[in-house]
Amino acid sequence: MSLQYRPVPDEDYDEFSRLLTYAFRPTDEHEPLDEDEDPPASAQLGARRGIYDGDELLCTGRHHWFTLDVRGSKHGVPGLSAVSTPPWNRRRGLVRRLLVESLDEYREREQWFSALWPFEHPFYAKFGWATTSTYAEVSAAPTDLDFVDDIEASGRFVELDADRWEELEAVYREVNDHTLSMYRTEEWWRHRIFEGWQGERYVAGLEREAGDGRTLAGYVAYRFDEDGGDRTLTTVETCAVDFDASVELLRYLRHHDSQVSEVRFYDRPDAVLFDVVGDPRDPTVELKPGPMIRLVDVREALRALDYPENASGTVTLAVADGLAEWNDGTFRLDVANGRATCERVETGGDPGAADASLAVGPLSQLAVGYRSASRLQTVGKLDGSEDVVERLDALFPTEEVVLHEGF
Repeated sequence: MSLQYRPVPDEDYDEFSRLLTYAFRPTDEHEPLDEDEDPPASAQLGARRGIYDGDELLCTGRHHWFTLDVRGSKHGVPGLSAVSTPPWNRRRGLVRRLLVESLDEYREREQWFSALWPFEHPFYAKFGWATTSTYAEVSAAPTDLDFVDDIEASGRFVELDADRWEELEAVYREVNDHTLSMYRTEEWWRHRIFEGWQGERYVAGLEREAGDGRTLAGYVAYRFDEDGGDRTLTTVETCAVDFDASVELLRYLRHHDSQVSEVRFYDRPDAVLFDVVGDPRDPTVELKPGPMIRLVDVREALRALDYPENASGTVTLAVADGLAEWNDGTFRLDVANGRATCERVETGGDPGAADASLAVGPLSQLAVGYRSASRLQTVGKLDGSEDVVERLDALFPTEEVVLHEGF
């Protein structure tokens, strides 16, 4: 068997799609493209990759070349998705091979971070990815939101189409200035917000009077899901420039009481819904783990980060990485005036040569600001003295980390 990692060409799209359907939607029937039919635009986003044995596609993956905010600066953060292996090809190390090759490709492109949404967190944790944010999933009957009936409306809702994507982008950027917020492209707005895998979505915007015209203060993108005889309105994304606008978005959801028995939407972990609804026991708010992050190259990632201007210090880190051998070792990080150098150092096998030790997953959480060194030490994921932990806390302060994007 001669395995090869390579791009999946258009002529193999049907097989790529068939394997994904079997992996993630096995109750759906795969529908091959008609002759001369192009794949839908949403399916063409990203770069298809596969592990091949000759002409046979054994394992799939897709890379999205994202630009995300990391500690206040733009960084390339590839999003890995569509990883699948059919049962007849499993237990052969194919996913591991795909992941190693993917990290190699990211390094060649000088992309030092990688993100993914896992089908199971433990599966990708063993390969070095680690949870990087949490989110609240809210389920409520429209009547649970009836507190808005007593609040005077502060704008009007209008239907939006994809040609107004730049207005939505302005709202999105105003609200999302946190780590891992995305710098979206027009293509992403059109084919992942205004439409999805099942076709077009509904998008409504909240407009307010502004001077001689009106300006967008919020929006909601959503779809309807059927489950037996019940219908649910499920939001894809909500975004509001202030609290009043967020209340108006809830009003919009509430006004679907004649169409759905439930609304489902997603919010930050500190959602204020409990503070505003009439009875906080009515809606269900469930805290869930979100996507995962990984350092592609420890040395280059730690060099590329921005550090607090008033933080300086040196720390030597022993990093364990069972997937990427270039990360498995000891690194000396020197920070001064917000900038850093980082070099691999040889320790001769001396376990006491490093100031602290941790695996690449917890280091990735530390790097983007999702977890502090103190927190990692408390939960047993970082080994270091109190002095070293304080030094790391100063170099890597925690951040608000939110990755909205579904991919």
